[in-house]
Amino acid sequence: MAVHNESLSGKFYLLNIILLGALLGLVEAGLGGFIRKAGLPLRGPLVTGMGFALMALGLAVFKQARVIPGIAVIGVLSKWLAVPLLGLPLFCQANAHLAILLNGAFLFAAVGMFKRRVAGGWRPKSAVAFGAAFGAGASFFALGRFVAPCRHLLSFHYAGGTAAYMLTRVVPAALLAALMFPLGYALGRKLETMILPLWLQKKWFVFPVFSAFTLACCGLTFWLTSAGF
Repeated sequence: MAVHNESLSGKFYLLNIILLGALLGLVEAGLGGFIRKAGLPLRGPLVTGMGFALMALGLAVFKQARVIPGIAVIGVLSKWLAVPLLGLPLFCQANAHLAILLNGAFLFAAVGMFKRRVAGGWRPKSAVAFGAAFGAGASFFALGRFVAPCRHLLSFHYAGGTAAYMLTRVVPAALLAALMFPLGYALGRKLETMILPLWLQKKWFVFPVFSAFTLACCGLTFWLTSAGF
């Protein structure tokens, strides 16, 4: 790149996290809700994989690890805003929000510790994503039962339940994260060549277009949440 992303204003950072965070919230509500309503397996792992792809895309465009927790926080906010507006309990979907935050936190830590590996080929990227998703999944199982114990987590409260959860939920999520993270990063590198010059030369065009897209994502997330997704 001719211009290092770190030299750009905080507005470009906000643009990344708000846009991708809103998209993450929509994916969580839309894809996750569709899989649950259709009775299909691997809802959690598939949503995790898509989340890692979006965070990788943001990392490839912005080049700084701090974009990852930003995307995760905005993703949670875009989902949570629908909760009070619909008159639902404030801690409704608390576990889903916890999972997003843990994924962002562990990926942020992993990218920070293994910067050079992330800058390498697809295998190092996959290894970093696998470790982050595995750590986040294990932590979610340990914490989720105390934050908002749901029927799904409590169903693993038996001898050998922890091992079963790790094998059927955490490992598949880590494998899909390992697959999707390099793909999201590669897509981000492609989009970077278009987004950055556009941002530098035509901010007047980027702001309204991206704002409209963000509002559309938030609106769809609100509608999906109200529909029970």
